[in-house]
Amino acid sequence: MWSAILAVGDADAPASLQALERLAHAYWQPLYIYLRQRGADPDTAADQVQGFFAYLLSRDFLREVRPGDGRFRNFLLVALRRWVRDQNDRDHAVKRGGGIVPLPLEELEALRAEPPARDGDTPDIAFERAWARGVFSRALSLVGEAWSGRAELFAALRISLEGSPDAETHRTIALRLGMTEGAVNKAAHDLRQQFATRVRSEIRATVPDESEVDDELRHLVRLLRQ
Repeated sequence: MWSAILAVGDADAPASLQALERLAHAYWQPLYIYLRQRGADPDTAADQVQGFFAYLLSRDFLREVRPGDGRFRNFLLVALRRWVRDQNDRDHAVKRGGGIVPLPLEELEALRAEPPARDGDTPDIAFERAWARGVFSRALSLVGEAWSGRAELFAALRISLEGSPDAETHRTIALRLGMTEGAVNKAAHDLRQQFATRVRSEIRATVPDESEVDDELRHLVRLLRQ
């Protein structure tokens, strides 16, 4: 993630737009949910996030950002607040599709799907919670790609991994898929290990130092359990 951030900071680099797309995939929905929680309607929030990402690239806004500057998402949230304030001060409407569009429109529509709002969540907490969901969702998606050859088994075990009350027992999965219960137990163990490793990898890419991974992980878990 930091390599993507630094690439975006150099707008002349050939990979700059691709790096912006990576950032948009990770941060678009949390920023959108933050603006919605502040009271923006869906179209306004989407337009503002689109315009903000275009602004980041077109004005070389990230050129001075370095990994030692702390949590990038905190920096990005402050930058968004300032940008929205400046837009409002100038009474300048952001036009959908104007400038650079970091993500295809069909992907944006998917990202605009909002989880149920939690009573009492401030915009900042809503942003943090959306970010936490994104970290775990990306990790699970990447693990799923590695399990593409065992897609049916992954689908069955994923429900349990997500903590759903509808999860099947390992014995039921084994009978349905023609496996031994021991084999399903081992697969479930392997999946948990791979998921944990991928989550840590996702977090490691967003914090300045390895020593901060555990604290960040605990913070994200608390957000999702609250």
